[in-house]
Amino acid sequence: MARYLMFQGTGSGVGKSLIVAGFCRIFARRGIRVAPFKAQNMSLNSGVTPLGEEIGRAQMLQARAALVEPDSRMNPVLLKPQGDNISQVIVRGKVWKTYEAYEYYQHKEFLWEKVTESLNSLAEEFDLICIEGAGSPAEINLRDKDIVNMAVARYARVPVCLIGDIEKGGVFAQLYGTWALLTNDERKLLCGFIINKFRGDSSILEPGLREIEKLTGLPILGVVPYSRFRLDEEDSMTEKIESPHLLPKTKAIQIGIIRFPHISNFTDFDPLESESDVEVQYLYPDESLSEKDVIILPGSKNTIHDLKWLENHGFQEKLKQYVARGGVVLGVCGGYQMIGMRITDPHRVESQEGEVKGLSLIPLETIIEDEKTLQVVRRGWVASADQIPVKGYEIHMGRSYLLQSIPPFFVLHRENGIEPDGVVINDQIYGTYLHGLFDEGRFRRYFLNRVRNRKGLASISSNTLSWQETVEGELDRLSDLLESTIDINQIESALLKNSSFIQ
Repeated sequence: MARYLMFQGTGSGVGKSLIVAGFCRIFARRGIRVAPFKAQNMSLNSGVTPLGEEIGRAQMLQARAALVEPDSRMNPVLLKPQGDNISQVIVRGKVWKTYEAYEYYQHKEFLWEKVTESLNSLAEEFDLICIEGAGSPAEINLRDKDIVNMAVARYARVPVCLIGDIEKGGVFAQLYGTWALLTNDERKLLCGFIINKFRGDSSILEPGLREIEKLTGLPILGVVPYSRFRLDEEDSMTEKIESPHLLPKTKAIQIGIIRFPHISNFTDFDPLESESDVEVQYLYPDESLSEKDVIILPGSKNTIHDLKWLENHGFQEKLKQYVARGGVVLGVCGGYQMIGMRITDPHRVESQEGEVKGLSLIPLETIIEDEKTLQVVRRGWVASADQIPVKGYEIHMGRSYLLQSIPPFFVLHRENGIEPDGVVINDQIYGTYLHGLFDEGRFRRYFLNRVRNRKGLASISSNTLSWQETVEGELDRLSDLLESTIDINQIESALLKNSSFIQ
């Protein structure tokens, strides 16, 4: 008999995704067969399951925390915004349609069927489903369109922990206001409140905690202290993307990542921040490139739009000057397409413009197709150094063709066999479709040492952990923190009292 536990928030970015990941690891360490679930996700950070399905990176991480393979049932609906109030809709891991918001909501019945099918299917295989909500359940203008918050809680008869973020300010108003806007039946599903990201002396909170408990009749389940984890962010609402970079530049290697309007899968570059000689900054195209040793053009959900955006900021000329001065450029996925000669879109997948000029750093042409490439790459190596392994995954709409012979960056074991990937020009310009390329510690150090050598610096020998080993340690640290600050016994009591198998 499967049981269910749900975490909703007073808004976006309050920490739901990581708290669900932490609870997945807590219960998995206790020998419980646990799976994550988020009915509908909106994120440009996605991953590929072993079955070639696309789901949110948060659910990929949560599945890892639960010690199970990710699959599309864990995130049956994924929305990927691509501009002008339009989103690509992924249903059960595959592209379904591209809709404006008002069109999307007209298909609630179909989408809800996929949500309940997925949840019921998981319930047949697991003992516990840890469910994540989206945004806030108090969006009263969207109540009749809900397929991810209280609609799921009512369907599964699941106890709900409501999370508020004290870092945002006004946490008591967040919690009480959300509670007040719920219906009486929805309030009955709440089992308590969690306050996240607290700094300081918790005793100062006590009067407020007691008052909230008195006003709502619900317990404070825990106050989680502020802590940073080297774990995947769900979307671009994150400090490292939005905050200005004000720290002094003291590291040997300075890396700038262009912050596209539709930036996607920027989690590719999290491992770089773990290296002691590297400093990473997210840049707008009108900022200076002169102090950077590497400029990275990351993935994009709307490559053509973001390429035009770069053009409007005069970025092409700046980038050519940067390359002429000896700077290193890396294009990944959409960024790889951008540094080519041109991109054509015959099916008008991304734009009504049939063809746009690229940044012209490499002789490459890309054709945007209406079918997405989704595959896991479990094995590969650097083409010029076959002892350096890589692996990762591919998510892209286009296919690229070299206009002249250029050495590849990687050799990859793809579904069709062993194939070359990407380009390398003079150890200065690199391009690849491979996401997650920096997860392997040996390749990460290899690439950084090539940059060091270009600067006249000696290589660093390092037994750098793979990023996945780092993630495992961080998941354990997260679950330890939650176990020490949240009343798990109270949550287990709510599970036993309120949750039952979906018939």
